[in-house]
Amino acid sequence: MNQIWFFIVILAALAAGSCSAPASSPSYDDQLNEFTNVIAAKSLGSDIDHWIELKNLSGEWEKVGLVFGFVGDYDECVKAIEGLKKVNHARSYRCIPAQRTTKH
Repeated sequence: MNQIWFFIVILAALAAGSCSAPASSPSYDDQLNEFTNVIAAKSLGSDIDHWIELKNLSGEWEKVGLVFGFVGDYDECVKAIEGLKKVNHARSYRCIPAQRTTKH
């Protein structure tokens, strides 16, 4: 149950960032790009963090949540999507890695 609240908090935080701001503030897209770049640079914990993405009505994938701090972040991301699908089964969601990995 605590995990559900964790995801609700993350989703609420991302939603709050989409509210309009004064003209002098950075745009939502600029703020999101800065945030995703910070997250992409280093995982929180030992596992790769995962974004929950939602396919919007334009057919584009947009970030709506971040799963981090678990052993097995991908598995927890999938569980979160299962919960989201119970509420809104018509939407498409996916989990994608938040950090860029390089193979040598």
